[in-house]
This record gives sequence, structure tokens and C-alpha cells, in this order.
Amino acid sequence: STSQVSPWIDSLNFLSPDLHECNWHKNYTRSNFPFGDFDPVGVFCEDETDGNFMLNDDQSPVDFMMVNIRIVNDLNGPLPPEIGYLMDCRSLMLENHLRLTGPLPQTMGNMAGLFSVALLLNGPNFGGELPSSLFQLNYLNTIHIQDNLGKNWSLPANVQVGDDTQLERLLLVRNSFAGIIPPWISKLKQLQTLDLSKNNFQGAIPETIGDLSSVKYLNLLGNNLTESIPSSLGKLSE
Repeated sequence: STSQVSPWIDSLNFLSPDLHECNWHKNYTRSNFPFGDFDPVGVFCEDETDGNFMLNDDQSPVDFMMVNIRIVNDLNGPLPPEIGYLMDCRSLMLENHLRLTGPLPQTMGNMAGLFSVALLLNGPNFGGELPSSLFQLNYLNTIHIQDNLGKNWSLPANVQVGDDTQLERLLLVRNSFAGIIPPWISKLKQLQTLDLSKNNFQGAIPETIGDLSSVKYLNLLGNNLTESIPSSLGKLSE
């Protein structure tokens, strides 16, 4: 994705030898970003104490970084396994990259500080089985994968979900996810939002979904699910 053979539209200062990684971004202005109109695109860092942006670690260590490339920038090829080295990365946001390819790498399970992942509106060759390691991250709060064009999305069949998982929001909407809804989802005990709508999930709704006592919003609309709705869903909170 960083190939010089097919460069990005905007380099965003990436790999600039004279700049700290926290300066590998450009400032854009638009109205649909959590910071308001100010949108730093690329890699940017924050001081956890006061929330100020950091351009280097000369005065204090970097508390966490974010990777935000939510512009049309012609990222291409697969996400490299080296992304797992970003252990202090708190947020990963990729949007509108039609030439991204392949699945997410298993090494994302090394991103111990990851809080949220958002992958939106990416291309037809991007996707695959989500890495099981992603669901084993202790601090991950949100996975939002929506409106991607790839046809090979699926959930892993088996995941050893730990007792410390903090995942609250799992939104996999309009991505052509296929296969069954795996029973291990019921072990995501902190889950509050589960939206698997408008995919190609098949088979029965797992009876164990009724064990998700924290869920406040559940949407399975628009799939190829069969059999009756399990009575256990009546145990979910209103």
C-alpha cells in the first residue's frame, strides 16, 4: 500500500526522513469528523493528559497514535503484516480506497492499545475472514466495517474470547459477509450493539445470542437466516 510504483495521491508526509511519525499527516477541513471541521489525515498522536496533538516525542513520550486515512488517496494492495507493530495505535480508520486488497492481517492482534477500527466504502478486492486475534484484544471497543464492496468477508469459526474483552460495538453492515453467525459471539459479554444487517449470513441464529445480556441494539435484517427465532432472544435487555 505504500509502493512507490503506485504512489498515493497525497503522500501525507509518510516515510519522510526528517519528520517524526506523529507528523506523518496533512490537515484537511471537512464537517464529518469527531474533531469537528479539523481532520488530520494520516498518522497523528495525542497527549492523553490534555488531549493536545503531538508532532514528536521530544518533550514527553507518545501516549497513543491514530491512523486516519478517510479520504480518496489510492491506497493499494494488502494491509501489510507490519501494521501489528503499531502497538500504541488507538484508532484505525480507512475509507474510500478502491484498490485495497486481501484480508486484514492476523498481526492486528498485536495492536494492544487499539480502541476502534473503522473500514468503510473500500474496494471490491478488499476483505476476507476477519482475524480471530482482533477479537482477543482487551481494549478494543468498536469494530465498524460497512459498505465495502468485497465479496469474501466472513467471521472466524473459532475464537478464544478472553474474560477481559471490552468490545461494545460490532457493526458489520452491507459487506456481503457470508457463512454462519458463530456461537462464540455470545462470549462478547460487554457487547451493547450488534448489527450484522444486510449481509449473506446463513443458517440459524445461535441460541447462545440470548446470553448477550448487555446488548441494547440487535439487527440481523437482510440476511439468509433460516429456522425460527430462538426463544433465548427474549432474555435480551430492552
